[in-house]
Amino acid sequence: MRRTREIALALVSGALLLASPLPLRASEPIVADLDGRPIRTTEVGSHNCHDFEFPRIHCFETVDALDLSVARYGAGPLTAPAGVTYVRIWEHESYAGSSAYLSNNYADLGTIGWNDKITSFKSFNAQSGAFYEHNSYAGLVYSFCCNTSVWNVGGSYNDRFSSVRNLT
Repeated sequence: MRRTREIALALVSGALLLASPLPLRASEPIVADLDGRPIRTTEVGSHNCHDFEFPRIHCFETVDALDLSVARYGAGPLTAPAGVTYVRIWEHESYAGSSAYLSNNYADLGTIGWNDKITSFKSFNAQSGAFYEHNSYAGLVYSFCCNTSVWNVGGSYNDRFSSVRNLT
């Protein structure tokens, strides 16, 4: 009986690991592609992207192409797959311009082309997080929680975020 319980726990733990993004290892650099062609990671902020296969970031020329891609993960234009994403960011107010679904923490949004570019966002899956004015989670903090939709972060915060992390 004890052995059966241990095996079941191992299977559940393994399934959870497979269902959630793996943390970045020092030996795994972040890489990005645009419609399947390699691009510099600093170009991610100019496209519509997701990091559901982190450390690979997949980008698309159009929002429609992004929506088709994220549908494979059970997501839609305004939803995210359970347990994977905690926030979607946009370049402009009212959820316009380039966008990215984020499922990982970024101590330096500049590494993926999003430094000082965020104007609107939506948080998902009852996750809470925070944007920070400076790299490495320092400076002014803009906290968010639990399925929040912010069409414009406001003049004091607009285009000022340099790092983001999940606090759940």
